Amino acid sequence: MIEIRLERPLYGGYCLGRHQGKAVMVPYAIPGETVAASITEDRKDFCFASITAIMEADPRRSRPDCPHFTRCGGCSYLHVPYEEELEFKKTILEDSLARIAGFSRGDVPKISVIQGDRHGYRSHATIKVRGGLPGFYRKGSNDFVQVGEGGCLLLAEPLNQWMRNNVSIPGDCRIALDASSNVISSFHADAIVVDNAGGLEYARGISSFFQANRLLRNRMLETVIQYAGLGGNGTFLDIGCGVGFFSLALAGYAVSGTGIDISGENIRWARHNAALNGIENVMFMAMPSNRIHPVRQRADVVVADPPRAGLDKKTRKTILALGSPVLVYVSCNPATFSRDARDIVNGGYALEQLTMIDMFPGTHHIELISRFSRGQVSPSA
Repeated sequence: MIEIRLERPLYGGYCLGRHQGKAVMVPYAIPGETVAASITEDRKDFCFASITAIMEADPRRSRPDCPHFTRCGGCSYLHVPYEEELEFKKTILEDSLARIAGFSRGDVPKISVIQGDRHGYRSHATIKVRGGLPGFYRKGSNDFVQVGEGGCLLLAEPLNQWMRNNVSIPGDCRIALDASSNVISSFHADAIVVDNAGGLEYARGISSFFQANRLLRNRMLETVIQYAGLGGNGTFLDIGCGVGFFSLALAGYAVSGTGIDISGENIRWARHNAALNGIENVMFMAMPSNRIHPVRQRADVVVADPPRAGLDKKTRKTILALGSPVLVYVSCNPATFSRDARDIVNGGYALEQLTMIDMFPGTHHIELISRFSRGQVSPSA
């Protein structure tokens, strides 16, 4: 057992403390608190610990709305008001940009924040099932935590109702809420979900990636469109286009565009969605991002939305070789974003605008939308 004082928030839902000079990462804590903690994992340069008692509680600490908080692995910040959660996430982002990218305060524009409702925002989820009952895994383990009658606070209510109504679920599954408020499950023979955002329809297989926050999708599209600044002219290249989420929205502001994705299944849906919406000025190709040819794929604006690992080194070099006037980078990991941003800025771009859009309230996830440019004037807000 150790006693430590917490210093600052860290990515992953942790707070940093120190014991005998060694960094200790503690979940469900608040900077400024003093806690008694038990070491759960000891590594050479740092360790993880869990709270056993709070010696000095921060006045911001509040009662979590969910009875499963700290047991279920989904949420990290329900022990503080939502405004504090947003401040923690913003601090983590600023720290990553300074520590990993090496940016000074003058290198980073003022960070805008877009937020929505803290509860009921998720339109789809993966459900674990034991004995016919739905639940989720405990954080960092395969231990099962039953959802219970109250459901999950993050899910849209029809998804919770589906779990209540299905008293004996055959096994692990995906469930999703479509644009008509129907609940689709992966048990359906034809598990196709049709959603809408920005006045467009998007069809996909239930396992295909799609933005889970049904309440902020429009704001996300609006921000990417604004940052792209196409204004009805120019061309774009959408790297990691998925089922066409950004590509189809940008098509209405461009002469033409190209979307690429490593998944052939995503590309088939992207082409389907282009036809579904009568969009003819975007083409889609299945290919890895590091195979982009910087001469054949010229574009006025590059949009990149990579997975959590960020852009690989070759793709970063390819983006610099493309030399597009504008890069709009959507990221779900401040650490890999900061690493990539350092290379992008060293390659001749300036980080002009940065928005933190909280697509996953309650959780440790941090989503960003950024605009880099080469000697361009940023679009008006």
